[in-house]
Amino acid sequence: MSEVENLTPAMQQFYEIKKEYNDSILFFRMGDFYEMFGPDAEIAHSVLGIAITSRNKNAANPEKLAGFPYHARDKYLPKLLEAGYKVAIAEQVSDPKAKWIVKREVVRVVTPATLDLESEILEWKNFSNNSIVSIFEEKWKYWFSIIDLSTNAWKVWEFSDFNSLSKELYKVSPKEVILEKSLFWNTQIENILTKKYSLNIYFFSAKNEAKTYLQNHFKTKNLEWFGIENKALATKAWAMLLEYIESNQKTSLGFLRDLSFDSFSWVLDLDESTIRNLDLIYNFATRSSKNGTLFGVMDETNTSAWARLLRQNILNPLKDEKWIETRYDIIEEFLANPILLSKVEDKLKWVSDIDAILNRVVLERVNPRELLNLKRSLVSILEAFDLIKSDWSEKLKKLLNL
Repeated sequence: MSEVENLTPAMQQFYEIKKEYNDSILFFRMGDFYEMFGPDAEIAHSVLGIAITSRNKNAANPEKLAGFPYHARDKYLPKLLEAGYKVAIAEQVSDPKAKWIVKREVVRVVTPATLDLESEILEWKNFSNNSIVSIFEEKWKYWFSIIDLSTNAWKVWEFSDFNSLSKELYKVSPKEVILEKSLFWNTQIENILTKKYSLNIYFFSAKNEAKTYLQNHFKTKNLEWFGIENKALATKAWAMLLEYIESNQKTSLGFLRDLSFDSFSWVLDLDESTIRNLDLIYNFATRSSKNGTLFGVMDETNTSAWARLLRQNILNPLKDEKWIETRYDIIEEFLANPILLSKVEDKLKWVSDIDAILNRVVLERVNPRELLNLKRSLVSILEAFDLIKSDWSEKLKKLLNL
């Protein structure tokens, strides 16, 4: 930051907050605008195309300034996140009409993977995962925890070497990777994450004891129910990721109620070269996930939730014969009844990202349009089930446990 002469109370407040959130772009609410100063203003100019002006022009070192109306936040916020930045939002939390200076506080830090928790401002057909992963290393073993805020899936895996872990990273393509600060000097991890996969890395040190933190979150006396009571490293990986998100969101993520220890035993193991060479989800010649890929050929989905499910199934094909046969039987029953299939498809195309909307309901960030979408989604799902129940196919009802 540049030295500023004759600091106003508001600018003193800005610097105090910025010092605490120096790894984030600070949206500093001033009346009807979000203002950014110094290096943040330069980044805003570069990424957002916002003009830079200056504050205290007569000073020896005028402070650079860039800003935009507060109601345009949903327009500019995603662009900064897509560029890999975190954004700390400092709102006015006291009466602006009062005689004394307005009090401002950071109400949350928005990161690339938590944009879904803000509002429905992503692309309508966004089929990428909004996942955050944490990596914990001890004695050359790696623990990999993941939370996908699109589906609230929360898992942890163990890897005996970093090559195995990086293969899974390629499949998951997380929006953020959280590393313990002890891994700061691990150049192997940094090179693979940043240079090879172009992932956003953030370092974090947990402040709470892992097991106690998780027990308090789930309101349990132990972690036996989740199968990690005696898995200290898995517990640390899980707890670090949860604490990172909650510290940024400034609230408890009580809606994350289930976690699992995944062994990959139920899916076919696909390595990175196989995924690349078969053009499963990305074609390097067309530079597209849709043109010239298996995903693009198969994707006839109408909503982002279904597209993400298809992508996940392509990358994790089943290998259990019984499960494969069950899936084929369901498809066969629908194809044998094209009228029912058409009616069910018509209902399901109105289903929004229910998990994402419910998350915003819990966090009290939902808007009226999203509540209407939630109502329409639930009604459409019930109507789809009613169509299947009323159909002649007893086999289909049995396969779907209806």
